[in-house]
Amino acid sequence: MNASTISDCTLDRLKAIVGPPGYIDDEAGMAAYLNDERDLFHGASPLVLRPASTREVAAIVALANEARVGVVPQGGNTGLVGGSVPAESGGEVVISLSRMNKVRDVDAINYTLTVEAGCVLAEVQNAAREAGRLFPLSLAAEGSCQIGGNLSTNAGGTAVLRYGSARQLVLGLEVVLPGGEVWNGLRRLRKDNTGYDLKQLFLGAEGSLGVITAAVLKLFPLPTDSATALVAMPDVEAAPRLLATLREASGDTITAFEYMHRACLDILVAYTDLGDPFEEAYAHYALVELTSSRRDSGLRPLLERALETAFDDGVAVNAVIASSGAQAERLWCMRETLPEAQKNLGVGIKFDVSVPVSRVPEFIVRATRYCEDAIPGARVVTFGHIGDGNVHFNLMQPEGADVAAFLARGTEITTRVYDIAAELDGSFSAEHGIGVLKKHELERYKSPLELNLMRALKRTLDPNNIMNPGKVV
Repeated sequence: MNASTISDCTLDRLKAIVGPPGYIDDEAGMAAYLNDERDLFHGASPLVLRPASTREVAAIVALANEARVGVVPQGGNTGLVGGSVPAESGGEVVISLSRMNKVRDVDAINYTLTVEAGCVLAEVQNAAREAGRLFPLSLAAEGSCQIGGNLSTNAGGTAVLRYGSARQLVLGLEVVLPGGEVWNGLRRLRKDNTGYDLKQLFLGAEGSLGVITAAVLKLFPLPTDSATALVAMPDVEAAPRLLATLREASGDTITAFEYMHRACLDILVAYTDLGDPFEEAYAHYALVELTSSRRDSGLRPLLERALETAFDDGVAVNAVIASSGAQAERLWCMRETLPEAQKNLGVGIKFDVSVPVSRVPEFIVRATRYCEDAIPGARVVTFGHIGDGNVHFNLMQPEGADVAAFLARGTEITTRVYDIAAELDGSFSAEHGIGVLKKHELERYKSPLELNLMRALKRTLDPNNIMNPGKVV
């Protein structure tokens, strides 16, 4: 597809569907929709459409299918793999869901929230909180990412350990299919054993099978008590053992278990005002949080007793337990500030992998050893949601190194690190998806049978290949 395949007549008909408030066709106005957050992917398009209703989305997709025009669904455009950016050919239109931002229903008794796809994640959290409930999905980009994009990419975040990823937080969906039909699957049921679970086709599909326009989300009791600690560990092998100890001792009230290597604290000390909570430097840390909806749950003494057990077992060597909400926020700020502070080290080759929790230490040790041997002087910065096996493994350029020469090793380094994850029964993409960036890896690490099944689904649902063409499969 290229720009010449979209006739002026088709563009005018698309504009007529949404009216003047619902489209952007000038270069300056479209710029934010045609480039990704990391400035790695740059696309072109003659038109950005901003529908205000499911009916308008359906009309757009039906016309696009008739005219064989590719459509790229887009939420907050905060993805990291190029999945929400149109191709450089200019032969696709962007459908931004940002105007579809209504909360359709709050059912506090049923613990559900029905929202449109363009609702910003932080606003979804606030709507749940106003109803006395919790929507637990939490990401660094929650002030700008949209729930439709979160569901389309099966977003993870910091609370997967307790609540699961986006896929586990959905009861029902409303989806515009590639032919323009609207599937109304907005069911609020926890038990519905009536055949295939169709919503799962679209969760994590990155807009390649349809456009998610609304969702029924699961809610949970709002936490009223919490306990947060930064725990120093003797070695990385202690991490999954510490996690197991805390889960057993806390009655599984543990919500987050975030790993940080010493290199992370060095970055924070050097480039932020957060400082080091400990007087002594340790090599490995875990940021731990327990939460409960019971006001009298006594989480702090429970955490203290659990850590005493951890000290006795040799899986913890020191700990700072937050004595106030402000101190807990400061500890979390250390983890949340890391991705931005890390940029001070220069360019990096970055990985978002997952392995079984019990094999996280082996992955970190093997991948670190390989990278340090492959590029002497390169700095490994490792952190992540180790409670669910998700490791953000980053290889930063040697100080003063030639950037081009360092990045030229990217394919070689990436292949070996992903191979290590695969050898440990892991995944090369834990929470960022496939998009354009990781299509080659999908073909390398998925079995032929899995790829054939994915392609068969794509051909069946989207025979004209108009839905986010060139992404995922």
